[in-house]
Amino acid sequence: MPAPSMTPTRLKSRARSARLCSVVSLALIATLGFARAARASSDYPPALQAALEKELGGTFCTPLCTACHNTTQGGPENINVFGRTLEEKYGLLPGNPALVDIAIQGLKSSYDAGNPDDSDGDGAFDVDELKKGDSPSLPGAAGTDQFCPDIAYGCGARIATRPPADRISLFGFGVLGFGLIALRRKRSRAFRLLTKRTSF
Repeated sequence: MPAPSMTPTRLKSRARSARLCSVVSLALIATLGFARAARASSDYPPALQAALEKELGGTFCTPLCTACHNTTQGGPENINVFGRTLEEKYGLLPGNPALVDIAIQGLKSSYDAGNPDDSDGDGAFDVDELKKGDSPSLPGAAGTDQFCPDIAYGCGARIATRPPADRISLFGFGVLGFGLIALRRKRSRAFRLLTKRTSF
């Protein structure tokens, strides 16, 4: 039986396989990039808790994402006024929870120097509101005890104070595995067809 040669059909099959592999690889890169961002976001609340306990003293809860965002979904385009203060004045950046401690240090230093921040403009300084458990992003009574709101749904259920572990990276590896299996099957089928044609 003659060895299979590089026929136009086989060349087209290889080109299709290469395109499929490229698409799978790009999908994996995008998914894992999103997963890293999600993990970084989930690291912010405990980092904020640790920074507040270090700089302001006392015991703080692990806040929800609404400490610095308008909703629990978070995201760089969803920053509230307190999060904006930490970003614009004290160098907090997305994807780097290590900067939370530096930002809270700056907030406390400004307070101690007589230049306190009042992000929500309600006349109460951010540091004072944080010490009382009030939200520095919600003015007046709306922010009372809202830095760590005890949100309940149904029959006594409540949101955990620590964000759940991210599992998006597992999805990314699943996409890669599925893509590689599909690619291997496609190449194997094309090779069998080519072998049959060249054997006659």
